Amino acid sequence: MLHQAVEALNPTIPLQEEYIRHWKIITNYFIECTDENKPVSETKIPEHLQQMLSVLLKEEKESAGEETGPCMEYTLRHKILKAMVTLALANIPPGMTQCILIFLTKLLNTFQRPLLPLVNVHGPIHKILCVIANTELAFSENEEVEFVWAICQQVRKDPSLIDLFIQPPRKDGAPTVDKQENKLDDLVVDLNNDGRHSLVEALVKLSKSEDTFVFERASEGLMLCTSLQSEQSAVYIVLYTQFCDVVAANLAKQFKVIPKKMATDHILSCPAKWGGETFKDELIGENFHGKQQLLSFLSYLHFLDKLCSQAHQLIARAVGKSIREQFLIAILEPKLLEPAEEGVLTSITHLTRCLILIQSEYLIHEFSVFILGENLEPERRLGPPKNQLRHKMIHRCDHLNEMISAASMKLFEILLQKPDQHILDNLIVRNVIKRNYYDLTINVQNYANVADLSRSLEETHTRDEEYIQKCVNYYLSLIPDMAKSSEGSQDEYETYLKDANRQYTSRTIQCITWDWPREIISDINLNNSEEFYEGEFLSVLFNKLQRILDQPYEVNLQVTSVISLIVQFHHPYLHEYLLDPLLPLKDGSRSLYVILQQIVNELHKRIAKISEFKKMVQMSRQSLLSSDLPNTNKSPINKDLLEGTIVLEEFCKELAAIMYVKSMSPLRESHTNSLSSQN
Repeated sequence: MLHQAVEALNPTIPLQEEYIRHWKIITNYFIECTDENKPVSETKIPEHLQQMLSVLLKEEKESAGEETGPCMEYTLRHKILKAMVTLALANIPPGMTQCILIFLTKLLNTFQRPLLPLVNVHGPIHKILCVIANTELAFSENEEVEFVWAICQQVRKDPSLIDLFIQPPRKDGAPTVDKQENKLDDLVVDLNNDGRHSLVEALVKLSKSEDTFVFERASEGLMLCTSLQSEQSAVYIVLYTQFCDVVAANLAKQFKVIPKKMATDHILSCPAKWGGETFKDELIGENFHGKQQLLSFLSYLHFLDKLCSQAHQLIARAVGKSIREQFLIAILEPKLLEPAEEGVLTSITHLTRCLILIQSEYLIHEFSVFILGENLEPERRLGPPKNQLRHKMIHRCDHLNEMISAASMKLFEILLQKPDQHILDNLIVRNVIKRNYYDLTINVQNYANVADLSRSLEETHTRDEEYIQKCVNYYLSLIPDMAKSSEGSQDEYETYLKDANRQYTSRTIQCITWDWPREIISDINLNNSEEFYEGEFLSVLFNKLQRILDQPYEVNLQVTSVISLIVQFHHPYLHEYLLDPLLPLKDGSRSLYVILQQIVNELHKRIAKISEFKKMVQMSRQSLLSSDLPNTNKSPINKDLLEGTIVLEEFCKELAAIMYVKSMSPLRESHTNSLSSQN
């Protein structure tokens, strides 16, 4: 009875009437308002907007999502959202923009039925996105980014919604793309047309914010939009927005504020993970000058790497190109070419850290083209370098400054581990692909000085292992007994084989998609009369290796590590040229085995002048293996010689293991057969 009496005194107002009443109160305010400067927070407008939102949500809940309720129908029919956007753009009373953005954000986040496909919803939203994109004022950045993020969440649920924010050009000549090639060069478009991608444009504008939260939220939205596989969206993002230029400019901006003087160890060990929480965690560790700036740069590069890994290929390729032009060429290249050694060392280390970080195939390719250039024609021994940066970077591997030399070799070691065929083709393969290192005029039997070699070459596949073992023994027997620091136990040999197998597997996976030949083609280029040149890169490495008996231990480890990495790749001509000790070489040509023979010959001459050399080299090995043992090698000359001998000894064992593992691989079956057919 009491409940009925209350209802009689205060009857329930239908939802639609309540909804309309709140809206009319808001519109009447603008008719009756006498003070346009009065802040919206001092009015009842925010309260009435909240009531309107509550009514819409209550109506949807009661209708169980079966059909559009009368309040939403009224909103769509009378274009309420369009009117709200108009009020937001006028920002009268002050703060109205934020108020409307909050209303729209809550509506998108809480309404269960999809609203964006409705023309009277996405139309006003598209309009306000365009305004956000073109407005430089930051007074409502937080509300703007939350509003745009709410739209992104709707797009995440239904990726097809992304096309709603594309505004085609008003003239003929809309962009088209070749469906099969899918390359930027195939896009045909009149750039005078004013096509738009309002969602991405708004995100790009917000990504310029100095506010960390706004910047990161907008960046995450960009990652989402670029990852969608809508070809139309990708074309408009590349051609009609500043997205590619802005992200590249952001990266360059982050790099410019890093201090010029930094310890190389700090640069290489600095972590890099995208995201604010991770960034804060990393700041807790060891502190050093410029750490925050370096972290910001590396974190953003990590973001771009993730973006390119996930993005539509048109976008990823365009972003990579922009990064090469605006960061690598414009900012980093002048620093790499400067004469000051300290600055060069820091710049090389920064580039190395970037290479360690990136995983996207598009970024890797742009970095490799930046360092090496695009030329794949065989190199010439004489004449000016065609690419000045490539020339300098390679020759710094043999720099007088040992720190620059080691840093340069480290850079190439990292570069060689990246899954981009262009890197190996540019540095090495283009120079051996013609096989003009091979000399048919030399009798193979005399060249190798092995009496039964010609017979073994003619054996069937069942005797291939005999030839392989012969080649392996050439490496294992290179070092004279009087210079060996270790007798080479079975466990040690098995360790080298396990390492070689693991490394070769990694290289096989790395180049599994490359279009390298699987076997030697015996009837091509063998009568080539051209002079053979191994190319700048191998030439510098060979020169460096030849001085192994006179260089510091750390430098020797670095150069042998790079060469070891190269010989693990299974290109048949690269394998033949670098690893086969029985290969007949043209006069004046060098191979890895020839270089090692020359080093051993020099070693013979030196140890003949040193008494008890074997004992000294064994003690030196013990000193290297245990820091607790005293170093008895007081003479710097003896130290380099002894440690160089040890590195040479272990390097030969490593090469023998790699030779065996590669030769016994199914990918290697054709090598000895091709040699047999040629002889």
